[in-house]
Amino acid sequence: MPSNEKAFTLIEVLIAFSIFSTIVFFMTPIFQIILNTKGNDAVLQSMEWEVFCSQIKKEIRLSSRAEVVSGRLILTKDTETIHYEKYGSNLRRRVNSTGHEIILQNVSQSTFSMINNAVKITVTDTWGKEYAVTCYSLVNWNRET
Repeated sequence: MPSNEKAFTLIEVLIAFSIFSTIVFFMTPIFQIILNTKGNDAVLQSMEWEVFCSQIKKEIRLSSRAEVVSGRLILTKDTETIHYEKYGSNLRRRVNSTGHEIILQNVSQSTFSMINNAVKITVTDTWGKEYAVTCYSLVNWNRET
């Protein structure tokens, strides 16, 4: 065989195969992490729900009146009227019928209901998980309405 012919040796093939195998080995878990965001979204939704609960509990405790009209929660606080309503796939908060503050995302269904001196809020997210919270007031709304 002439010595000027260039060809792959077995060592070169093994080195190339080991580099290829290493790349494939590390890429598979990376693709799984990237493509599996459902678990992350569920955790984020749960954390967002906890923040929403603490905010609405505080607002309901400080409100002087609450009522549910046409699927919306209407709170009266001093001279402000605060509306909580479903808007698309979000829950939003509006003060004096102005503004557009998104307070909870990925909502497929929401209900507000009055129970004695409390408000029960039930939300179903886009993944089908149901959340519920009951918020009590410091003021007796039944005497004022």
